[in-house]
Amino acid sequence: MDWAAFVALAAGFIGGILGYLLTREIVKNIGVPPDERGNEIAKLAAARTLELVLLTDVVLLYYSLIVAKDDLCTGVLSALFAMIFFGNLAFRAYYSRKM
Repeated sequence: MDWAAFVALAAGFIGGILGYLLTREIVKNIGVPPDERGNEIAKLAAARTLELVLLTDVVLLYYSLIVAKDDLCTGVLSALFAMIFFGNLAFRAYYSRKM
């Protein structure tokens, strides 16, 4: 068996098990459909995920710019950073008027 196929198969199997366990835990603790507490948990999780993605993107941007010196990678990461940053600002502006 090819090494890449083995890694893909193992990742799919482990990801499936983790996905099942996480879904079971979320349904048990939050409920489906989610109540007010579940909605607040989802909002907090989304905000923390956005912060994590932004932090990871900035670290990768500096790495590609300083260490790897790859212009294509730097351009792609810069575009991703701008999309996340300005998208977040646009959604905040939209929802501040909506609510």
